[in-house]
Amino acid sequence: MDRALLAVYSFYREDPELLRGLDPLWACRVSRGWGSLRIECRDRVHRAVVCAVVDLLRPPLEALAVVREIRLLVPGEEPLVFPVSVPFKRQLLAYDGSIGD
Repeated sequence: MDRALLAVYSFYREDPELLRGLDPLWACRVSRGWGSLRIECRDRVHRAVVCAVVDLLRPPLEALAVVREIRLLVPGEEPLVFPVSVPFKRQLLAYDGSIGD
């Protein structure tokens, strides 16, 4: 199991009801790479069930800032891509006046 997914389960460990909402992920293969969390589902029906879980995945993944998107994959189908908003560092957005001197 991917460490990012373990962190998601840890995030919800105090709320058993929300933790049970993540149950469809147990039947998936999860990996991480190139800024995305790849969730490989069994078929289109299973992917539709996992789509409901995406809203539970966003808060912990956003807090950890480990991925920028969640990809739901099914063999032979186009991936569904859900963005995870990662906050920018303030210094990246601020102009310090050093350019053009």
